[in-house]
Amino acid sequence: MDSKIKHCIINVAIGGWYPKGQKRLEKSLIYHGFSGDFLTWTDWPNDNYNKSCLYNAKAAAFEEAIALGYTHIIWADCSIWAIRNPDELFDIVNRDGYYFWMSGYNCAQVCSDKCLEYFGIYRDTAEKFYDISSGLFGINLENETSARFINEWIQSAKDGAFLGSRLHDNQSKDKRFLFHRQDQSCASIIANKLGMKFHYAMEHVCYYQPNMMDNIIFTLRGM
Repeated sequence: MDSKIKHCIINVAIGGWYPKGQKRLEKSLIYHGFSGDFLTWTDWPNDNYNKSCLYNAKAAAFEEAIALGYTHIIWADCSIWAIRNPDELFDIVNRDGYYFWMSGYNCAQVCSDKCLEYFGIYRDTAEKFYDISSGLFGINLENETSARFINEWIQSAKDGAFLGSRLHDNQSKDKRFLFHRQDQSCASIIANKLGMKFHYAMEHVCYYQPNMMDNIIFTLRGM
Protein backbone atom coordinates (compact mmCIF):
# COMPACT_ATOMS: atom_id res chain seq x y z
CA MET A 1 0.00 0.00 0.00
CA ASP A 2 1.31 3.44 -0.97
CA SER A 3 2.32 5.18 2.27
CA LYS A 4 1.12 8.54 0.84
CA ILE A 5 -2.49 7.35 0.67
CA LYS A 6 -4.65 8.26 3.66
CA HIS A 7 -6.61 5.08 4.28
CA CYS A 8 -8.75 3.70 7.08
CA ILE A 9 -11.13 0.96 8.10
CA ILE A 10 -14.31 2.14 9.84
CA ASN A 11 -16.74 0.38 12.15
CA VAL A 12 -19.69 1.27 14.39
CA ALA A 13 -20.68 -1.00 17.29
CA ILE A 14 -23.85 0.03 19.11
CA GLY A 15 -25.15 -2.33 21.81
CA GLY A 16 -25.41 -6.11 22.02
CA TRP A 17 -22.38 -8.17 21.07
CA TYR A 18 -21.18 -5.61 18.54
CA PRO A 19 -18.50 -3.94 20.73
CA LYS A 20 -16.92 -7.38 21.25
CA GLY A 21 -16.87 -7.88 17.49
CA GLN A 22 -15.29 -4.48 17.07
CA LYS A 23 -12.51 -5.44 19.50
CA ARG A 24 -11.97 -8.73 17.67
CA LEU A 25 -11.62 -6.83 14.40
CA GLU A 26 -9.20 -4.34 15.97
CA LYS A 27 -6.99 -7.12 17.36
CA SER A 28 -6.89 -8.84 13.97
CA LEU A 29 -5.81 -5.62 12.23
CA ILE A 30 -2.99 -5.11 14.72
CA TYR A 31 -1.91 -8.75 14.50
CA HIS A 32 -1.68 -8.69 10.71
CA GLY A 33 0.18 -5.36 10.55
CA PHE A 34 -2.44 -3.09 8.99
CA SER A 35 -0.73 0.18 8.03
CA GLY A 36 -3.78 2.47 8.04
CA ASP A 37 -6.06 3.86 10.73
CA PHE A 38 -9.00 2.16 12.42
CA LEU A 39 -11.86 4.55 13.18
CA THR A 40 -14.44 3.22 15.61
CA TRP A 41 -17.59 4.39 17.35
CA THR A 42 -19.72 2.75 20.03
CA ASP A 43 -22.43 5.37 19.57
CA TRP A 44 -23.70 7.34 16.58
CA PRO A 45 -20.85 9.06 14.72
CA ASN A 46 -23.00 12.17 14.26
CA ASP A 47 -26.59 13.38 14.57
CA ASN A 48 -27.31 13.87 10.87
CA TYR A 49 -29.51 10.79 10.45
CA ASN A 50 -32.74 9.17 11.54
CA LYS A 51 -31.59 7.02 14.47
CA SER A 52 -34.60 4.72 14.31
CA CYS A 53 -32.73 2.97 11.48
CA LEU A 54 -29.48 1.65 12.96
CA TYR A 55 -28.02 1.04 9.49
CA ASN A 56 -27.86 4.80 8.98
CA ALA A 57 -24.89 4.74 11.38
CA LYS A 58 -22.81 3.27 8.56
CA ALA A 59 -23.46 6.29 6.37
CA ALA A 60 -22.68 8.56 9.32
CA ALA A 61 -19.33 6.80 9.79
CA PHE A 62 -18.40 7.33 6.15
CA GLU A 63 -19.43 10.97 6.43
CA GLU A 64 -17.09 11.44 9.40
CA ALA A 65 -14.16 9.63 7.77
CA ILE A 66 -14.52 11.72 4.63
CA ALA A 67 -14.65 14.91 6.71
CA LEU A 68 -11.34 13.84 8.31
CA GLY A 69 -9.72 13.71 4.88
CA TYR A 70 -9.50 9.95 4.30
CA THR A 71 -9.52 9.05 0.62
CA HIS A 72 -9.52 5.24 0.79
CA ILE A 73 -12.11 3.85 3.20
CA ILE A 74 -13.26 0.32 3.95
CA TRP A 75 -16.33 -0.37 6.04
CA ALA A 76 -16.22 -3.64 8.04
CA ASP A 77 -19.15 -5.02 10.06
CA CYS A 78 -18.61 -6.23 13.62
CA SER A 79 -18.83 -9.82 12.34
CA ILE A 80 -15.70 -9.23 10.22
CA TRP A 81 -12.08 -9.83 11.13
CA ALA A 82 -8.83 -9.96 9.17
CA ILE A 83 -6.89 -13.17 8.59
CA ARG A 84 -4.28 -11.53 6.32
CA ASN A 85 -2.91 -8.01 6.02
CA PRO A 86 -5.82 -5.75 4.96
CA ASP A 87 -3.39 -3.62 2.94
CA GLU A 88 -3.90 -6.24 0.22
CA LEU A 89 -7.55 -5.22 -0.11
CA PHE A 90 -6.65 -1.54 -0.12
CA ASP A 91 -4.36 -2.27 -3.06
CA ILE A 92 -7.47 -3.38 -4.96
CA VAL A 93 -9.43 -0.31 -3.82
CA ASN A 94 -6.56 1.89 -4.97
CA ARG A 95 -6.20 0.13 -8.31
CA ASP A 96 -9.88 -0.36 -9.23
CA GLY A 97 -11.38 2.59 -7.36
CA TYR A 98 -13.60 0.49 -5.07
CA TYR A 99 -14.26 -3.00 -3.75
CA PHE A 100 -17.61 -4.83 -3.68
CA TRP A 101 -18.49 -8.50 -3.52
CA MET A 102 -21.71 -10.25 -4.48
CA SER A 103 -24.08 -11.73 -1.89
CA GLY A 104 -25.71 -14.25 -4.21
CA TYR A 105 -29.09 -12.47 -4.38
CA ASN A 106 -30.42 -10.01 -6.94
CA CYS A 107 -32.02 -6.63 -6.27
CA ALA A 108 -35.54 -7.80 -7.13
CA GLN A 109 -35.25 -10.10 -4.12
CA VAL A 110 -33.84 -7.60 -1.62
CA CYS A 111 -35.39 -4.21 -2.44
CA SER A 112 -38.77 -3.09 -1.12
CA ASP A 113 -41.26 -1.31 -3.34
CA LYS A 114 -40.44 1.96 -1.56
CA CYS A 115 -36.72 1.50 -2.18
CA LEU A 116 -37.20 0.79 -5.89
CA GLU A 117 -39.54 3.76 -6.18
CA TYR A 118 -36.96 6.03 -4.54
CA PHE A 119 -34.39 5.10 -7.20
CA GLY A 120 -36.86 5.02 -10.09
CA ILE A 121 -36.16 1.35 -10.83
CA TYR A 122 -38.70 -1.28 -11.97
CA ARG A 123 -38.45 -4.71 -10.35
CA ASP A 124 -37.86 -6.34 -13.75
CA THR A 125 -34.74 -4.19 -14.07
CA ALA A 126 -33.75 -4.86 -10.46
CA GLU A 127 -33.84 -8.59 -11.20
CA LYS A 128 -30.87 -8.04 -13.51
CA PHE A 129 -28.92 -6.19 -10.78
CA TYR A 130 -26.57 -8.11 -8.50
CA ASP A 131 -26.98 -7.64 -4.76
CA ILE A 132 -23.67 -6.75 -3.13
CA SER A 133 -22.74 -7.43 0.47
CA SER A 134 -22.39 -4.23 2.47
CA GLY A 135 -20.83 -6.10 5.40
CA LEU A 136 -17.50 -5.13 3.90
CA PHE A 137 -16.89 -2.77 1.02
CA GLY A 138 -14.35 -0.14 0.08
CA ILE A 139 -14.29 3.19 -1.75
CA ASN A 140 -11.60 5.38 -3.24
CA LEU A 141 -12.66 9.02 -3.32
CA GLU A 142 -9.99 9.78 -5.91
CA ASN A 143 -12.05 7.66 -8.32
CA GLU A 144 -14.93 9.66 -9.86
CA THR A 145 -17.38 6.75 -9.97
CA SER A 146 -16.60 5.71 -6.41
CA ALA A 147 -17.01 9.27 -5.14
CA ARG A 148 -20.38 9.51 -6.88
CA PHE A 149 -21.43 6.18 -5.38
CA ILE A 150 -20.69 7.15 -1.79
CA ASN A 151 -22.31 10.58 -2.13
CA GLU A 152 -25.51 9.08 -3.55
CA TRP A 153 -25.51 6.33 -0.90
CA ILE A 154 -25.11 8.81 1.96
CA GLN A 155 -27.91 10.92 0.51
CA SER A 156 -30.19 7.89 0.20
CA ALA A 157 -29.68 7.27 3.93
CA LYS A 158 -30.61 10.85 4.74
CA ASP A 159 -33.68 10.56 2.49
CA GLY A 160 -34.90 7.50 4.42
CA ALA A 161 -34.29 4.87 1.71
CA PHE A 162 -32.50 2.56 4.18
CA LEU A 163 -35.73 2.19 6.17
CA GLY A 164 -37.39 -1.21 5.93
CA SER A 165 -37.60 -4.64 7.49
CA ARG A 166 -35.24 -7.58 7.07
CA LEU A 167 -38.41 -9.68 7.15
CA HIS A 168 -40.84 -9.73 4.25
CA ASP A 169 -43.43 -7.63 6.14
CA ASN A 170 -45.55 -7.13 3.00
CA GLN A 171 -43.13 -4.57 1.62
CA SER A 172 -44.02 -5.80 -1.86
CA LYS A 173 -46.68 -8.03 -3.42
CA ASP A 174 -44.23 -9.17 -6.08
CA LYS A 175 -43.42 -12.86 -5.62
CA ARG A 176 -39.75 -12.25 -6.32
CA PHE A 177 -39.35 -10.04 -3.25
CA LEU A 178 -37.94 -11.68 -0.10
CA PHE A 179 -36.81 -8.93 2.29
CA HIS A 180 -35.32 -5.44 2.37
CA ARG A 181 -31.62 -5.10 3.20
CA GLN A 182 -31.51 -1.40 4.19
CA ASP A 183 -28.09 0.10 3.36
CA GLN A 184 -27.19 -2.95 1.27
CA SER A 185 -30.25 -2.61 -0.96
CA CYS A 186 -29.44 1.02 -1.66
CA ALA A 187 -25.74 0.35 -2.22
CA SER A 188 -26.57 -2.43 -4.66
CA ILE A 189 -28.91 -0.33 -6.79
CA ILE A 190 -26.51 2.62 -6.93
CA ALA A 191 -23.50 0.46 -7.79
CA ASN A 192 -25.38 -1.36 -10.54
CA LYS A 193 -26.73 1.88 -12.02
CA LEU A 194 -23.16 3.22 -12.14
CA GLY A 195 -21.93 0.10 -13.93
CA MET A 196 -19.52 -0.84 -11.15
CA LYS A 197 -17.88 -4.28 -11.15
CA PHE A 198 -18.18 -6.84 -8.38
CA HIS A 199 -16.04 -9.64 -7.00
CA TYR A 200 -17.28 -13.08 -6.09
CA ALA A 201 -17.49 -14.39 -2.56
CA MET A 202 -14.46 -16.60 -1.76
CA GLU A 203 -12.10 -14.34 -3.74
CA HIS A 204 -11.06 -12.12 -0.84
CA VAL A 205 -13.94 -12.28 1.67
CA CYS A 206 -16.07 -15.18 2.86
CA TYR A 207 -18.01 -16.59 5.77
CA TYR A 208 -15.75 -18.43 8.20
CA GLN A 209 -14.83 -21.83 6.77
CA PRO A 210 -11.63 -23.18 8.38
CA ASN A 211 -10.61 -25.40 5.45
CA MET A 212 -11.24 -22.88 2.66
CA MET A 213 -9.35 -19.75 3.66
CA ASP A 214 -6.16 -19.80 1.59
CA ASN A 215 -6.82 -16.61 -0.42
CA ILE A 216 -9.09 -14.86 2.04
CA ILE A 217 -8.21 -11.46 3.54
CA PHE A 218 -11.33 -10.98 5.67
CA THR A 219 -13.76 -13.51 7.07
CA LEU A 220 -16.99 -13.09 8.98
CA ARG A 221 -19.01 -14.82 11.66
CA GLY A 222 -21.10 -13.42 14.50
CA MET A 223 -20.04 -13.86 18.10
